[in-house]
Amino acid sequence: MEKEKIDLAIQIVNYNTKAYLLECLKSIFRDLEGSRLSVRIFILDNNSDDDLWNLKKNFIYFQAERICVLESLKNLGFGAGHNFLAAQHNVPKILILNPDVLIEGKGSIEAMYRRLASDPLVKVIGPKLYNIKGKAQVWDHGELGRFASVLMEIGLSRWKKRDQETICAWVSGAALLIDRKTFDQISGFDEKFFLYKEEEDLCLRVRRLGYQILYYPEVQIAYRIGGGQ
Repeated sequence: MEKEKIDLAIQIVNYNTKAYLLECLKSIFRDLEGSRLSVRIFILDNNSDDDLWNLKKNFIYFQAERICVLESLKNLGFGAGHNFLAAQHNVPKILILNPDVLIEGKGSIEAMYRRLASDPLVKVIGPKLYNIKGKAQVWDHGELGRFASVLMEIGLSRWKKRDQETICAWVSGAALLIDRKTFDQISGFDEKFFLYKEEEDLCLRVRRLGYQILYYPEVQIAYRIGGGQ
C-alpha cells in the first residue's frame, strides 16, 4: 500500500496546558473540516504534570489517528521542543502553534498553507493574533526598517497595526508556518533561547538567506496566553 503523503505537520509543545490544548485541538479539527490538506499533529509533553496519554480519547478514531503524542523527560524549552518534534517527521510544511491558541472559523490553516506555497521567496508566514477581548496583540509581528536588526539585538521591536499582508522582520511563534527545507537549512531554532525571542532569531536567520517573512492578517487567530513552556 502506498504511504500517504502528508502536506502539513502541526507542532505543539505542551507544558501544564492540557485544558487549553484540548480546546486548541478541537479548533484545529473544526478549521480543517472539508480541507484537502493531509495533516498530522505532533505534540510534545515537555516534562509537565499533565497526563496526555489518554488525549486521543477526546476525538473520534479518524481524528485521533492524526495525533502523535511524545514525551520529554526534561523541559526542553520552546525552541528545542519544536526541534525535537521536527526530528520525528519530514513533512514539507510545519505549523508551529501554542497550545493556548484558538482557530475560529474554517479554512485558516489551509489559507496560510496556500499563501506560503504561492510565493517561492516567502518561507515564513504568521497570522494576526488577537486576545479574548478581540483586540490585536501588539507583538504578533515586528516591522522591517532601518533599525529592525538593531532593535532585535537589544530585545525591542517595532509594531504597526496592519490589516493587509506585509513583509516584516518576524512573526510570533504562537502561530508560525515555515517551509521545512528552510527550517532544516537554518538548523531550526537556536536552542540557546529557552523561552522568548527564539522566533525573532529564527526569522532573522531566514531573512539572512535572502528569503522573506510575511505577516498575513487575512488570517486571524485568538491567543489566550494561558501557558508557557
